[in-house]
Amino acid sequence: MRNSRRDAFSALVLVALLVACGRQPATTEPTMSVPGSTVSTAAAPTAPANPPPATETTPAAIQTALAPLATMTAPADAVALVNGQPIPLTDFEAQVNQAIDYLKQQQGFDPESPEGQAAVAQVRQQVLSWMIDQTVVELAAARKGVSVSDDNVEQEIARLIGDDATKFEEWLRANGLTREGFKVQLKRELLGAALQEHIVGALPTTVEQAHARHILLPTEADAMSILLKLRAGEDFGTLARQNSQDKASSEADGDLGFFPRGVMPVEIEAVAFALDPGQISGIVETDFGYHIIQVVERDPARQVPDEMMATWRQQAFLRWLEAERSVAKIRYLIPLQ
Repeated sequence: MRNSRRDAFSALVLVALLVACGRQPATTEPTMSVPGSTVSTAAAPTAPANPPPATETTPAAIQTALAPLATMTAPADAVALVNGQPIPLTDFEAQVNQAIDYLKQQQGFDPESPEGQAAVAQVRQQVLSWMIDQTVVELAAARKGVSVSDDNVEQEIARLIGDDATKFEEWLRANGLTREGFKVQLKRELLGAALQEHIVGALPTTVEQAHARHILLPTEADAMSILLKLRAGEDFGTLARQNSQDKASSEADGDLGFFPRGVMPVEIEAVAFALDPGQISGIVETDFGYHIIQVVERDPARQVPDEMMATWRQQAFLRWLEAERSVAKIRYLIPLQ
């Protein structure tokens, strides 16, 4: 039920929408595919970072204000304030309850067990963190004059319903949703997509890019063995063809092609944009395994390839969202443990 036009923040909204609908967001194990001289990475949507408990003090750089329950002057029916905007307790509990109802459907989940209680606590933290991000987006959209009309939402609902309104209504009932509740969630998703377009659409798409190749090994010991061979003068491409676990790129001597910031795993990106052309890295660990990277060249102004554009736009928007949240004044009004 998701248009391919929507990425970035809409992915965060969709995760919550799927939970609210009683559906599990699709997840994948980390994969790394390098067709020819291009690379694409795919991973499961990442849950927002957990907020700190109400009694914990965060680093000053985060600029997050926490309010002790005994001294708060905020509305009693709010769970948090984001730049003075309350997050209603009823909305928060509704989202949490829907997520917990979904967990209860999973085999082996016992909410009374220590593991179950830990899972519930994590759900509460993640839901509130997501709702904070959502509020940051809504406030920014209002500030920038970005909006989504009810007509736009109804048009999207009509597109989703298609020719089978009865089936859609049955789906709503089966997942404990009303049409109005679904409309609210969908409007938030569309607003996130519209704000992303407003933010990212203005960014230049001709940016600095690195051209690198790598050898991916399953263990640190394997990586050290290959690194020693490279330092002894053996050919990088030959070793990549013979040893790299990334079979797509190994056939091209480990070539990853050109890529901008925000597309590759951050560990690889940091090395690729730090080394000079021709240099070989030490061992770099990512979720995929252990890499040895060689920078081939860098281009200070290169067009982002079409196949990387969606990921690049998504990461650009999430960096913007992280920056917005870091300067927001956030007060947590309930303990989450």
